[in-house]
Amino acid sequence: MRHSARFGIIGVTAVCLLGPVACKRQPPMPYAAAPLAPMAMRSMAVGQAPDAANQRIAYTESFVVELPSGAVEATQQETLKKCLAAGCSVLNTRLDRLRNGVVEASISVRIAPDRYQAFADTIVAPPARLVSHAETAEDKTIPLLDIEKRLEAQTALRDRLQKMLQQAGTSVGDLVAVEKQLAEVQGTIESETAQRDYLRTITDTVRVEVSYNGLIQQAGPIDISPIRVAADAFVQTAIESFGEMIGLVAYALPWLPIAAVGFWLLRRLLRRA
Repeated sequence: MRHSARFGIIGVTAVCLLGPVACKRQPPMPYAAAPLAPMAMRSMAVGQAPDAANQRIAYTESFVVELPSGAVEATQQETLKKCLAAGCSVLNTRLDRLRNGVVEASISVRIAPDRYQAFADTIVAPPARLVSHAETAEDKTIPLLDIEKRLEAQTALRDRLQKMLQQAGTSVGDLVAVEKQLAEVQGTIESETAQRDYLRTITDTVRVEVSYNGLIQQAGPIDISPIRVAADAFVQTAIESFGEMIGLVAYALPWLPIAAVGFWLLRRLLRRA
């Protein structure tokens, strides 16, 4: 065994010496060529044990991109258009226009796993530039199995209660009690069915969240946005100060006649003295 290990080490060393290119670290693949993690994991699960293949995982893909503020709204609408064409479900959208001219937006959608990669390429297509991309995975296997078992038990109980209602010779009091319990069981079944369908939805689709950060256009290599922000602040301060001055005049105006009368009386008293 020791001789075999030595020959193996010598062989590997010889390969590295004769072909140094083979021993170099391969460069990382670009984002566009990187495989989708959820798709890869699900493909791997096909060849694993049955319990692993039956796992229900809820995946969330979060993107942050930046682009010129003037292109944010159009890019968001174009992304939503392609999303709907791919059969996705739109959960929510947002578009904010800030005072300094910056435009920000976000979308949250659900899309089928086999159509995710093409949609992800659309998100990072120009003029957008990818800032960050994060993926989260949450195992929903146990909650889904639990809700299915409880739903199965409630369905069996409902069937038994329905058979009790059809039995002859049941008293009125028993019929009322059975119908009341049957209504409660039916309500539980409907609630648990909705929970089961929701868990299936979030595990059969991929949730994609995109945040669009708008950038103020620069004059060449120089960012002049601070000057614009300072100018806007100056104008806003001047307007607020003028408004406060008008308010002071409005407060003082009713007291001017009284002040004038008081001043006139004071002068007369001083003259007599």
